[in-house]
Amino acid sequence: MLKLVKGFLFLLVVGVIVLYAAGVFGPDRVEPGTLPGGAPLAAPAHQASATLGEVEVFEFAVGTVASRTRVGVAAQVTGRVRTVAAHAGEVVKAEQELVVLDDRELSARLQQARQGLEAAQANRERQEQAKVRAEALLVQAKARHERNIKLRERGVATPEEMEAAQAALLSAQAGVDDAVAAISGAASTIHQAEQIVAEATVALGHARVVAPIDGVIAARYVEPGDLALPGRDLLAVLDPKALRLEAQVREGLIARIEPGQRLQVELPAAGKTVEAVVAELIPWADPASRTFLVRLNFDPVAGVYPGMFGRLRVPVGLRTVVSIPASAVARVGQLETVLVREQGSWQRRLITTGEMLADGGVEVLSGLRGDETVGREGEQ
Repeated sequence: MLKLVKGFLFLLVVGVIVLYAAGVFGPDRVEPGTLPGGAPLAAPAHQASATLGEVEVFEFAVGTVASRTRVGVAAQVTGRVRTVAAHAGEVVKAEQELVVLDDRELSARLQQARQGLEAAQANRERQEQAKVRAEALLVQAKARHERNIKLRERGVATPEEMEAAQAALLSAQAGVDDAVAAISGAASTIHQAEQIVAEATVALGHARVVAPIDGVIAARYVEPGDLALPGRDLLAVLDPKALRLEAQVREGLIARIEPGQRLQVELPAAGKTVEAVVAELIPWADPASRTFLVRLNFDPVAGVYPGMFGRLRVPVGLRTVVSIPASAVARVGQLETVLVREQGSWQRRLITTGEMLADGGVEVLSGLRGDETVGREGEQ
């Protein structure tokens, strides 16, 4: 029992000492927001005014940085992938070769098309030669027919000879007409063969898939040996210089945003705030989150890449604040003080600061009314 009493007395003494050291029993107890009185401080070399003004109030909508240009690189012909010369994250130039397909079948088709073209050209040459022969026969038939006409006028040629000459002339003329028609058909065949060769050449060119734009490989979907099919992406390429923020804006704020509006976007990873233009406002809300998708375009920023976090500032009104220059605030640990002129003398006053303001000042949450003169320390 005696030990318990001694322990209680010891704790009581310790408590009294702590309270005394804290000034609870002293006549100089300090109220919150003030400092103990003392000799007036020397006037600072520079002075400024605590001002009362209005600043914009913002709400924030979180979003993700994305590329405005993302292109899927797909094959236009079917074939096995032979090589893939690009990896995710690699910078590529437009027309740079990225994927090569097995082109043996396409090469065979082109060779076959070329052989068909050669055959059509050879056939036209034969038809042209046939036309030359037919024209020669026509000349002979005309000469014979004219000679028989003269002989008939002199009574030498018989009717049978005249009929034979007329028939030979008609036959020769038909031969020439047939040769002309054959040449026209051969020319048409050549034209078709040329189209087939052109299509086969283009198809063979599709066996080499190239980058459509200058950009960065965002994704790789195939490996050598895979089967490439038309319309199925092999790679994805994005333009890292054309960026935008895709933000989810709550339905209560969407009325404050319109296309073409300029708003501020915070990019915490880069430590920067940039101006962005509202490019697209999707006119329906996600029923799960009750948010609208808003896309805002902004200029390239060093260190900012697609997929990074961003915040959209949406102005919602004004509020009144007390502000002073940031250089007027002195900090010791977590305490913030400022020199204030009171009744002709300078005293140090405890304050609580808030956000940094756009004009370089700092918001004062407590300790100042907005009509004081303060000292600016540390300036030359």
